[in-house]
Amino acid sequence: MLKVEGYTFDRAKREAVEAVQAALGEPAELTTALPPAEVDADLAIPCFPLAAQRRKSPPEIAGELARSVRPGPLLAGAQAAGGYLNFTLARPAFAAGVMADLIRGGDRYGTSEVGAGRTVVIDYSAPNVARQMSVGHLRSTIIGAALVNLHRHTGYRPVGDNHLGDWGTQFGTLLYAYAHWLDREAYERDPIAELLRLYVMFDEEARKDPALRERAREWSLKLERGDPEARTLWQEFVRHSLVEFQKTYDLLEVRFDHTLGESFYEDKMEEVISQARQNGVATTDGGAVIIRLDDAGITTPLILQRSDGATLYATRDLATAVYRIRTFRPAKILYVVGSDQRLHFRQLFEALKKLGHGDVEYVHVDFGLVRLPEGRMSTRRGRVVFLQEVLEEAIDRARALVDEKNPELPEAERREVARIVGVGAIKYADLSQNRVKNIVFDWDRMLALDGDSAPYLQYTYVRARGIIRKGGDVALDVPFDGRAAASAQEWALIKHLARFPDAVHEATRAYYPHVVANHLFQLAQLFHAFYQEIPVLQAEDNGLRWSRQQLVWGVATVMRTGLGLLGIRVPERMYSRFPVPGIGHGAKCRV
Repeated sequence: MLKVEGYTFDRAKREAVEAVQAALGEPAELTTALPPAEVDADLAIPCFPLAAQRRKSPPEIAGELARSVRPGPLLAGAQAAGGYLNFTLARPAFAAGVMADLIRGGDRYGTSEVGAGRTVVIDYSAPNVARQMSVGHLRSTIIGAALVNLHRHTGYRPVGDNHLGDWGTQFGTLLYAYAHWLDREAYERDPIAELLRLYVMFDEEARKDPALRERAREWSLKLERGDPEARTLWQEFVRHSLVEFQKTYDLLEVRFDHTLGESFYEDKMEEVISQARQNGVATTDGGAVIIRLDDAGITTPLILQRSDGATLYATRDLATAVYRIRTFRPAKILYVVGSDQRLHFRQLFEALKKLGHGDVEYVHVDFGLVRLPEGRMSTRRGRVVFLQEVLEEAIDRARALVDEKNPELPEAERREVARIVGVGAIKYADLSQNRVKNIVFDWDRMLALDGDSAPYLQYTYVRARGIIRKGGDVALDVPFDGRAAASAQEWALIKHLARFPDAVHEATRAYYPHVVANHLFQLAQLFHAFYQEIPVLQAEDNGLRWSRQQLVWGVATVMRTGLGLLGIRVPERMYSRFPVPGIGHGAKCRV
């Protein structure tokens, strides 16, 4: 495992910075940037920060530096361009270094020691018990799973926790509805579907008769106080829900280190309330126990306990955080929860600091909502698209394509390819977008099997692996031939492969999986441009052939690794005549 700065591209950036510092005669604070695509350069250092110190214009400084810098072994030269000092890389040395990094790392390419020795707890998925998971649950589940993978790849010890919503006032609603409107036959046939019907029915009836909400609160208090009937039914609801959730997690291939629902912390809340009162952090207001947060700019207090003695979601979240801190001793706790919970997490984090837990970094990894074309999803009103149905539909659509394009594949392989492609399409449609944006649910967008999609990236991997199989074993022990970095297509591919560790680092640092997704899409485009124009197995001599085979192997390795970080698998074979953007069906390419 390397430190990020140990990879060839980072060494080149460091060489550029050190060359400028040497020319300046001082260790100035400098940053590097990528020049625009139309600029004939590989790396740039902005000179604007130096202008005020040196009382010269940025173009003057860039011009002086271009004449005086002495590039290192990975740099071929420097040129001034406005207020930037642009560098060109030494292609043979840089390409050889990148391929050495890739061959040494293999599927571990892009790993680093950024988080070495640090634990990060990641709270994700967290569906509410007694309901089917909707497509809205997809975001937290797969963003969280990707962050677990990314943090592991960058040296952290991630702890994934599925904080089930198995406690709270919604159970009072269900218990009341169960007692009054249950269809026993429907419940025995499909318990979760019947519980959802009861949940929706209660909301409809409570709109007509608001007094029903008070009856539901009474059931909620009975549950919290240990009433045997309420407890038995609640346990039954939880048991049915876990079975249903696992079907979806199995399809998504998502795993958790812990599945500790809110109920696990039921006996831990009193300690938090007592500590907050004893430390003077909490006060009593109208019989309720609250924590005032005005000094943090939050005018809404956090309520620990209502006047009737009932605890709240915030109480359970505080108890959960304290338990995690004591048990896992994390450096960070990430909460992968929708953006509509921003105030709650601001309150929670400030309360934790007041309780003496300010040495942990708390992060609300928020994301936009999934909306239906007619508006926001609502389980209460029955406006919802179930995640299991979406996944099964995606697999069915992929299977139809596999059957059409590759009927000769064995049944088991066609079934497996359809699952990999269908589920991958759903995951990528979400993870390739900036998580903070709202998503309007669109079957065609989510199930697209071409364009900027997982199937396109998976097919890129399959095509690269096909070249490798056709050419036999890749000579990974042969030094990379610099001539294989001469063409524009080869050079663009090498530079992009070199930047993969940076993409992984940035995606982890900012909690943005789409950074990796976008990097892989660009890699696929560059590879198909290379594939069209550059002969690999028909190269003019063995030196070029071996090095181009290494390059193809590098593309396959990064594609498999990157998609794996997003929780997306790759098949070894896929349907033929795949529609590749810019190439089309059955296009002739130079292999």
